[in-house]
Amino acid sequence: SLIGQSIGAILPVSFREQHHSGFARFKLTEQSKVVNHPLELATICSDGQTIRSEHYIVAEKDAASGWSFAATLRPLEGPHAC
Repeated sequence: SLIGQSIGAILPVSFREQHHSGFARFKLTEQSKVVNHPLELATICSDGQTIRSEHYIVAEKDAASGWSFAATLRPLEGPHAC
């Protein structure tokens, strides 16, 4: 289960630095080109296999606790493809 964890855990190692840089940039600027837009990315499954999937990331800001992020992933290939 990834609830409460960084989505970086399921991204290929070669993409994690870009993910962390983009996340840091969003926290500074509060602007994003990827939030609320479907993204086709590689995802590492629990069995270690890498598949293509659609990621849809949302962000919500609360005055008391700051930013919260959530993502929905939809496999585009493999046994769970939609």
